Amino acid sequence: MNQADLLRDVGCVAALELPWDRLRNKRIFLTGATGFIGGYLAKALCWLDCGLSLGLEVYLLHRTHTAPAFSASCVHWISGNITGDFIPGELRPDIIIHAASPANWRSVCADPVGVVDCNILATRYLLERARRDGSTLVFFSSGEVYQREPGRIAEKAAPDLVQNGALSLYGNCKLAGELLCEEYRGKYGVDSRILRPFSVFGPGEPLASGRCFTDFIRQAMETRRIQVNGPGTQLRSFCYLSDFVSGLFHVLLDGESGAYNIGNEDNTCSILELAGQIAEIAGNADVIGPLFTNSQVDSFVPDTSKLRQLGWRPQVNLQECIRRCMNSYR
Repeated sequence: MNQADLLRDVGCVAALELPWDRLRNKRIFLTGATGFIGGYLAKALCWLDCGLSLGLEVYLLHRTHTAPAFSASCVHWISGNITGDFIPGELRPDIIIHAASPANWRSVCADPVGVVDCNILATRYLLERARRDGSTLVFFSSGEVYQREPGRIAEKAAPDLVQNGALSLYGNCKLAGELLCEEYRGKYGVDSRILRPFSVFGPGEPLASGRCFTDFIRQAMETRRIQVNGPGTQLRSFCYLSDFVSGLFHVLLDGESGAYNIGNEDNTCSILELAGQIAEIAGNADVIGPLFTNSQVDSFVPDTSKLRQLGWRPQVNLQECIRRCMNSYR
């Protein structure tokens, strides 16, 4: 993602009427800062620190034997292993944001053990640190903790989701992380806030992530032919990255312990409709398929009423999300 696009996005976030002073002089520890969403969030924190004169100290974890991704005056990179004791003992973060995890289909299949390590082992470790240091913990869970169901999916407590049937490894590990947050909140009073993202997209995600949004853009740019392999009737809601980040800040600055869906139900469409919109915006691209029909309901759309009660409103519609992503890849 280029600097101009980042400044545009974060400038819109900074303009929101949020109590930014609650971040003043805070020490923030972030995992996942070399990933798609975590990396964007890390740079957004740096921009907010500079633009709003917040006096932040931002501590970012990177794997041992890898180089830090970028530098900034407020940033301190810490080398460590996600399964180890990676926060220095003398550091007492005010806020811990746990965003590290393989997330897209290809990365989950390539590293299933990493999904367990990030979402269960590291979450337990970070909750212990939050308990010791009195930190607020923000845990990146996923909408994948829910079963697919018609209509919009409202928040349910993690214990109520356990009996909902078989989930994927990824969904199960996210749910296990949530249950740990619930346990530490109930037993030790840890302020743990759970984010459940739904279909977040934006500049910076690898085109080879294996998700339909990036796959369709890649096909439109490379071959001018978008292949819809499934029935195309699956309903998804597509949330632009800066809208997700603004939701995070609403939860962090105005929210409370508990779970929050973050997605953009205003951008709901079928997979086939998404392919058509990407083809139209790309120009001179054809949509091939769907390959078969399926009457089974496959809907993955959040109810974000709880987040909207905090004043959050998404700002980027689906067409603009497609344009911004396509321009960044070009």
